Amino acid sequence: MENKILEVKQIDWFDSHFYKVRYVNDQKVEVEDYFPSVTIKLGALDKPFLKQWYGEVGIEYARSQMNQAADRGSRIHWAWNTFLTGGAVLYDPPKTPLYTPEEKSELYKRFENKVFVLSNQDEMYDFLKLKAFFDTVKPDKYSSEQVVYNIAHREAGTTDNVWTIALGKYVINGKEPIELPFGQYVVDVKTGKQINDEHFMQVACYVKCCEAMGMGEFSGAIIAHTSAQIKSGIEGFKAYYLSRAEIEQYYQDYRDIAKVWERQFGTRKPTIRQLPGYVSLNKNV
Repeated sequence: MENKILEVKQIDWFDSHFYKVRYVNDQKVEVEDYFPSVTIKLGALDKPFLKQWYGEVGIEYARSQMNQAADRGSRIHWAWNTFLTGGAVLYDPPKTPLYTPEEKSELYKRFENKVFVLSNQDEMYDFLKLKAFFDTVKPDKYSSEQVVYNIAHREAGTTDNVWTIALGKYVINGKEPIELPFGQYVVDVKTGKQINDEHFMQVACYVKCCEAMGMGEFSGAIIAHTSAQIKSGIEGFKAYYLSRAEIEQYYQDYRDIAKVWERQFGTRKPTIRQLPGYVSLNKNV
């Protein structure tokens, strides 16, 4: 008997990510567990370049820059999710607004409040790169913010997209087209300056999680990088395509890193705290 999933819910406490998972195991017993995220396990990977950068610029400045980059990335991701789930993305810079309050109100009404506003032109530019990528590939099926998990390895994560892509050649990485086989793909958006092996291991694990969930076989994975130094094709955009063989290779690398984390922190659980929805001195509220 296969495990029956009852609930998978992400638990966030600042920068710690776990997933609350309830399932019925093969002994027909309901189990509640907290799975560490794929990115937490990848934290066991040594990052000497990051340590050097911290030493060069100072810890406080480095943390500030990383937090700003993370916030920027989150805004682009939420804009992308809003677009793919039928909403609208507005570009409305504060110094030179493009919409009156009445026009904004009408758009919110038209899209049933499913609207995300970007106020920085570089963030809107990155979003438009992703839209150009979507328009070029034209996925037959797609999902957004897909939670994935693997009960056997006690790990979970959220991939940005799962797409079904037709066989074809696509200009998504400079002027030379990439030939993609037909099939399902994990498509993960990255907005940072560089792509490295950690990102490849992450998406490889997401593919394996999808397959462990019974979502069928996957043909590969794509990292959609919006900060690439490319002038042709989709300017400023690069799609890193991982073939099935590369996924197997990077997944094995991931398992090796995950074992290090599991040996050191395998019993770690999240800190569960409930923050109030509002705070007020008004006792009559």
